Order: sequence, then C-alpha cells, then structure tokens
Amino acid sequence: MVNDGLLRARRQAAQRPRPLILDDDGDLVYDERALQGPEAFAKLRLTDLVDAGVDSLAWCIMWGIAKGSESSVRYWQTQKEGRPFQPNMPDPTPVVEAFCRRHGIEVFGSIRMNDCHDAFGMPSPQLLYPLKAEHPEFLLGDQSQRGGVEAGLAAAMWSGLNYALPAVREDRLWWIEHSATAYDLDGIDLNFFRMPWLFKTGEEADHILLMTEFMRRARQLVDATAARRQRPLLLGIRVADTVETCLRIGLDVESWLREGLIDRLLAGGGYASFCTPAAEMIALGHRYDVPVYPCINCPGTFDRGADRGFEALRGAAANFWQAGADGIYLWNYQYLDTPHIAYGQPYSEDYGHLADLANPARLAGLDKIFSINQRPFEQYARASTSCPLPVELDQQQRHLALRIGDDVSRATTLLLQIEVGNSVPGDELQIQLNDLILDGGEQRKGEWELERTALLQGLNELSIAIRKRGATAAEPLVLTAVRARVRYGN
Repeated sequence: MVNDGLLRARRQAAQRPRPLILDDDGDLVYDERALQGPEAFAKLRLTDLVDAGVDSLAWCIMWGIAKGSESSVRYWQTQKEGRPFQPNMPDPTPVVEAFCRRHGIEVFGSIRMNDCHDAFGMPSPQLLYPLKAEHPEFLLGDQSQRGGVEAGLAAAMWSGLNYALPAVREDRLWWIEHSATAYDLDGIDLNFFRMPWLFKTGEEADHILLMTEFMRRARQLVDATAARRQRPLLLGIRVADTVETCLRIGLDVESWLREGLIDRLLAGGGYASFCTPAAEMIALGHRYDVPVYPCINCPGTFDRGADRGFEALRGAAANFWQAGADGIYLWNYQYLDTPHIAYGQPYSEDYGHLADLANPARLAGLDKIFSINQRPFEQYARASTSCPLPVELDQQQRHLALRIGDDVSRATTLLLQIEVGNSVPGDELQIQLNDLILDGGEQRKGEWELERTALLQGLNELSIAIRKRGATAAEPLVLTAVRARVRYGN
C-alpha cells in the first residue's frame, strides 16, 4: 500500500516537464569501443544528449536485435543468470543511470513486451531466449511461418510469446519486478509496440480483462519498490495510437487510466505520425491527469534528403504540439538516413536538431514538411491509424486528410507537392485543396505554390481524381506522395 505522501510525490514526478523523450535501443553496448569501459560507452551515444536538451531517456533494458559476436553474453543472461556483460562493464544499465543522474536526465527502463526480431533471425538464426527455445508451445506460431520482413503478419509474429498462458505473463512480470528492484530507475515503460501482438489473431478481445489484471499486478510490483525506497517509481506504457487500435491488440487503456495504473502514456509506433488523430489519446490521458507523448518513428517520418528529412520531423512534431501533447517521444532517432560516425551513432549536428522539436515556440518559425503517410508493413499497420497511401486513382474523387500543425500566416512560401506513379504523357488530374481548385494538367510530379490562406491550421481536405488518361496508359495511376512544404525564410 502506497502512503499518501508517496502518492503525491508520484503524481508530481509524473507531471514533470519532459518535452522530449528519446528512446535508446541499447544496441551500442555491443560496439567494440564499448569494451574499453563505461566512459567509452557513454561517449558513443549518451554525451550528445546533454547539449541536445533531452529531458528523459527510455533505455531499452531487454533488447533482442543487437548482435555482438557469437560469444557475446546476451543481456537477458546478465539479468537472469547474473553473467557479467563484459569485463569492463558488467551491466550497462547502472552506467546509463549514473550518466543520466549526473546530467539531470530522467531515465526509464523500457521493457519490450514481445520483441520478435528473432522471427527474422536477429540476432541469431535460432531462438535464444529460454522461454521460447525450451517451450515452442508458448509461441504464437511456429518455425514453418518464417519469412522476410515483407512476408506479412504471420512471418512477423510467429516467435512472439502468447500472453494467454500464465507462464508467459509471469515471465514478463519478472522483468518488471527485476527492473524495479535491481536498478535505481526513475520509471519503467512497458513497450507494447515491440511488438504489437500478445495473443493469437482473433483472440485479442477474449483477453482484454486478462491484460488489465496484468497491469494491476505490474502496478503493485512497481509500488512495492517505491515504498521500500521511499521514492516514486513511475510506470509508463507505449501502446497503439488510438483507443480502437489499442483494443484491436487486446489493451483496454482507458480502464488502466481510470484505475490509476499508469503515469505516462507513449502513444503509437510512430509509423502514422502525420495521419494520427493524436488529440484523441491526448484528451483521454488528460481526462485522468496522465501526460501523453505521441511517437514519431524517425526513419519512417524522415523525408528523402537531410534538409527535407529534418523539415518532416519538425512537421510531425508541430502536429503533435498543436494537438495538445505534453511532449514528443522519438523512436529510432539514432538511425536516420544521414551520414553517421558509425552504425547507430549520428554526428553531433544531427542531435542539434532535437532542441527544435522540444520547443514549440522555437519550432513555430522553422521550415517544415507536412505529409501523408504511406502504409507501413502489415504487422505495424494493425496497431496504427490507417494510412491512405499509396492509392490507385480513378475518376471517382479520393478525399485525403492533410494535417497542418502550423499557423502559416507568417510563412514566406507554401508549396503543395504531389507524386504519382505510372503517369504517361496526356494524363490529367482533378485536384482540390479545401475550396481551392488546382491545375492538374499534364505532369508526373506536381508542385503548386499556394497563398497563405489556402492551408488551414488543423485538418485540410485534399480531393484528387483522374480527369483523363494519356493514350499510352497501361498501368493504374497511383498517388504515392503528398506533402505541404512550409517555409519561413530560414
């Protein structure tokens, strides 16, 4: 039982400002330079956080993709079997904790609730985690469903653990309790988007109450540690981006909020960062005084080319701030398609862009791209807001929502860009943006300069159809990209 003073301290800690939460996969613990010890490891990806203004770090405490060498100790072996990770750094998590403490950065241990990179042979062709290797009956599928990343849902989820089974739930509860008791973390995030499946397809609704009970037990474990140390230990979740998509995978987030089970809500996988109606989850969290941090999947949001890429990240962040977010949760920022020092190690200049995303006032006057997402792989689409692109066009109007987080009245240039595939000479489109009819004449890649009154802050409707096809057309005309570029002269 948590006393009133500790409960007040927990609520105060939950409401601390954290405009930017950065996720760290933890995979650089296997970098050869980390063998030199904690200081060398910290220089790989932690030191840049200080100048970048990162307030909160979500440190992946049980990753599954990092490879290392064949003889490398797996991190679960360090935690479950007590095996030193490497001679100069027996356990990386205390190193991360100590660094964050010195620099005033909040640190959460992020637990992947059903990581399935091993479905694709990462880090090993064989399943390594004991519960999976020794109990194939605990899995959501079997080896016969192996396939590539693009092979669909069954190939992605076959190696997942089935939460309908008590032994699986107990294993995950062990991770929560161990993370709470073995370390001095500020909080624990339960990452239900890695991966977004817990039950066999079609059985999710049958187990919603089971997962609510699971969350009650998780809260009890976290609170017990908080009571022993007399300092709050927060419990966060990373879930799908809407109430409906959460229910689709068996999670009744509103019940968790109503019961006071969680302290922060990381919303979405970030694969639909331009299409997500973020205001829905934000309003839900705020109804129960829980801060909400929508997710940007950085490589998935990054547009082609470094300048355009950072403009796109700014656009996604602006949309979330405009929707009322308490901050932004960045996923895989370290793997942007930019020049890197080494794998997962961007140059310091890339970290310099983080301060733009964290400050809405600073962000307001910076160039941006607002876009419409393409559909992600099936395994992520099931837990994401629907994304309409690519879409085949015909003579029937297609109506697409384009979210614009900025008040563009101070912009110097507004451009609407549309890309279509399989276009041939003679193709013509009918295009309308809100009340503005655009010239959709013969062009494969269209660009229109707009008046500042053409784009509304919030939702804009783009309607598009084929007026006529060229004489040599043989393949369907496909809309592949839509972006609005907003420039302020910087």
